[in-house]
Amino acid sequence: MSSIRKATINNIETMVLLYDQKRTEYSKAQPQFWKRAENANQIQANWFKQLLEHKDYFCYVAENNSQIDGFIIGRIVLAPEVYNPGGMTMMIDDFCVKDSNLWGLMGAKLVEVLRNASKDVAQILVVCGAHDKHKRQFLKKIGLSVASEWYVGTI
Repeated sequence: MSSIRKATINNIETMVLLYDQKRTEYSKAQPQFWKRAENANQIQANWFKQLLEHKDYFCYVAENNSQIDGFIIGRIVLAPEVYNPGGMTMMIDDFCVKDSNLWGLMGAKLVEVLRNASKDVAQILVVCGAHDKHKRQFLKKIGLSVASEWYVGTI
């Protein structure tokens, strides 16, 4: 049976492994931007630990039969002062699932828990690589649209 719950320090190792898988896939699509740091997993583990201890971050895991199948980390932020979306923004940068076929089930549940945790926000913003076909399809299916793209190259 699947469930969504707050992430704990005991989940960091699995979260890092899931993110490492994502980082590997993303580095194939854009090796300049997503080039792995030598100690990327340790840096990621330290970062996740800080986020779990920070009250402004919302960190959840999707669990199925005691196995972590995905996670989401969001933070409520102000939009840049030159924009007025009508309130605060839930920014979701770290968001991945174990397998692309889990976006519809686990991904949807993870987004829903953040939407429920942040009723005072006007919009959600989710970071997604341009090449990430399954995640992009999922985000469109739940009613999100592309607002910006980044272009990367060497100097």
